[in-house]
Amino acid sequence: MEDILNLKKKGIPITVVGLPSAGKTTLVNWLSEKRFTRPKPTVGLKFNQIQIGDVIFNIFDLSGQAQYREKIWETYIMTSAGIIFILDSSESALLEEAKKWFWTIINEWLQGIFSDKIILFLANKSDLQKSMKLDEIIEKLELTQMSSIPNISFQIFKTSIRTSTNIDFAMKWFFSKIEQSVEEQKMKPSAIIISDTSGTPIYLHDPNEIVDDTGMFVGYLRALSGFSDELFGQEKFKVIKIENHYFFISEGKNHNVTIAAGKESALPEARRLSFLIHEFLLKDEYKLKNGDLDSFISEYII
Repeated sequence: MEDILNLKKKGIPITVVGLPSAGKTTLVNWLSEKRFTRPKPTVGLKFNQIQIGDVIFNIFDLSGQAQYREKIWETYIMTSAGIIFILDSSESALLEEAKKWFWTIINEWLQGIFSDKIILFLANKSDLQKSMKLDEIIEKLELTQMSSIPNISFQIFKTSIRTSTNIDFAMKWFFSKIEQSVEEQKMKPSAIIISDTSGTPIYLHDPNEIVDDTGMFVGYLRALSGFSDELFGQEKFKVIKIENHYFFISEGKNHNVTIAAGKESALPEARRLSFLIHEFLLKDEYKLKNGDLDSFISEYII
C-alpha cells in the first residue's frame, strides 16, 4: 500500500513499463542522474521522484517479469497521468509478447472516453547492430492504429539511452504533454459518494452541499445507471450530468464510487481518483471504521 500511496498529490504519477531488460530502470536513472548506468533487474517496482522546472514527477519503474505484468501493471497504469512503454528494438523475438502487452494496456485497461493518457513509446537500444528499423517496429506492432484512438496522445521515438540518442527530444515531448494534460484535468471533487453494491450509502464528502438526501440520491443514480445499461449495455464506468455537475460512477468488487466534477475535462482525473479509492477499499489493513477512509480521502484525494 505504501507505494500506491505515492500516487498522491505531491507529484504527477508516471509509470514506466516494458518487457525485462528493455531499459526501464536505465531510463529512470538517466532522468535522475543524466548518465547511462547498468542497473540490476527490477524486482516488483522502484519509486523515484524527479523535478523538472517547478513540477514534481513520481516515477514508478515496474518490473517486466510476467508475474508483475499480471499483478501490478494495471493498477499503476490506471492511476498514472502518463505511461512510458520501452521496447528493446534489438530483440525481434520479443516483438509479439511486447505487442500483446502494449495492446492489453490500450484496449483493456485504458478503453473508454474517461481515460485521457499521454503515452510515450521508446524503441530503445537503437545503437545496437541488430536494432530493427522504426518502420518495421511500427508495422509489426500495428502502432499506426494509435492515431484513431481518441483521448490518448501518443508518440514513438527510436532511442538509445546508452548514447542519449533522441532521449532529450522524447522526454521534452512527454513531460510537456503531461503538464498540459494535468492542468486541463485539474479538479477538486465537488462531492464523493461511496455505497455498497446494494446501493446503501456508506460515505459522503459533500462540502458544496449538492446532495440533499444521500440515500435517495444514490437510488436515483442507480436507476439512471440501470436505464443506461438497458439502452447501451453494461459499462464499468458511467457519467451522468445533473444540472451543473458531471457524476462519474465506477463499479468495484464491493463498492460503487461516485465523484462529482464541475467540468467535463476533469472526468479522466475523476476516473483516476475513483480507482485510487477502490484500491484503498480492497486493502485488508484499512477499514471504513475509525476514520481511516476520511483520513485517506483528506490526504490523498482532496
